[in-house]
Amino acid sequence: MAKAFRYPPDGALMGYFSEGDFLDSQSVPLPHPAPDAAGLTIAIFFNMPGWARVLLGLRNLLMTPFGLKTGSESDIAPPTVEQINSCSYSGIFAVHSATPTEVILGTDDKHLDFRVSILKDEAADCVSLSTWVRPHNLFGRAYLAVIYPFHRLIVARCLANAQKLGLTVSD
Repeated sequence: MAKAFRYPPDGALMGYFSEGDFLDSQSVPLPHPAPDAAGLTIAIFFNMPGWARVLLGLRNLLMTPFGLKTGSESDIAPPTVEQINSCSYSGIFAVHSATPTEVILGTDDKHLDFRVSILKDEAADCVSLSTWVRPHNLFGRAYLAVIYPFHRLIVARCLANAQKLGLTVSD
């Protein structure tokens, strides 16, 4: 079961964070043995349940008339470890930075900017999924308010993937 997590003040997301931004973090126990952050990103974030993929598709359909960035199936297709580590995975979940302990994904749009962190914290023996959002306008704030309940469910479900990590992550 995912639990609230205090994102570390020296984490990569804090380079984006300003007063008034949204920051949500949840964590689960780190699986053992645990892959590095790139492997955890593939296993956790890019293995969304089917219903979450349907919601993303619906979001894309509904947001197209507003001129917002929408993703395609390739934007949620799992990248390789090499694509993550080289920051060459692009699209709506583009890789912005990658270290052995943290991967940052996300994009900027006219209504809001967002980043997602997958953080491997061996000291706390957990893996966390944190989301930073900076709304740019009233539409961005309304959008965040509407998607927030779904966001919490998707994050918890994605983190549940970490608890069943017995998989081998390959390049």
